[in-house]
Amino acid sequence: MRSEIIKTGSWIMEKNLTWGTSGNISARDNDRVYITASGTVMGDLKEEDIIVCDLSGNILEGSKRPSKETQMHMEVYKNRSDVNGIIHTSPFYGTMCACSEIEVKNNLFIESMYYNENIVKIPYFHAGSTDLAEAVSKACTDTQVILMGNHGVLVYDQNLAESRTALEITENVCKMNVLANLGYIRLKEVEDNTVKEFLTGNYYKKRRK
Repeated sequence: MRSEIIKTGSWIMEKNLTWGTSGNISARDNDRVYITASGTVMGDLKEEDIIVCDLSGNILEGSKRPSKETQMHMEVYKNRSDVNGIIHTSPFYGTMCACSEIEVKNNLFIESMYYNENIVKIPYFHAGSTDLAEAVSKACTDTQVILMGNHGVLVYDQNLAESRTALEITENVCKMNVLANLGYIRLKEVEDNTVKEFLTGNYYKKRRK
């Protein structure tokens, strides 16, 4: 678990999908959650920067303080038994969409139809607050991607590998939407009935329950 989180942190920085100490990563192994410590830099994670907690957020292993977003991560795990990897970052275009009134069109290409199905945007809440955790708890059941107002992006999936893919796809979708809104490009989405046929027919991957 720790090596996969460290790998994910390095990948995030290599892809320029966050900045500074922004972001946190977690992975679940049954009733144990491995999560990055508070104030860590995603591209410079070490084993001691990863804390082990139970699903209530109580520390089981580690001497550092876990991310202040731990409660938010735990709410996703409690509501989604299928989720075992969560990434929160502040990628440029994803955060721009979260800071704007841009209506993110996501039915644009195969991967976006799958990974960004039912993409959700929630209002701003203070980082680490109970209000943010509660908002994520309510929003997380029917989506894999949440744009958190004036904050960043939250993605989660069956493992961190899938979450990394979802994050990269989301950033590209947001970039397409931002660039289209700057000029005279009109994005043409796949029609709703075709998207439904694509998802239910498992033309890309087996649709999540």
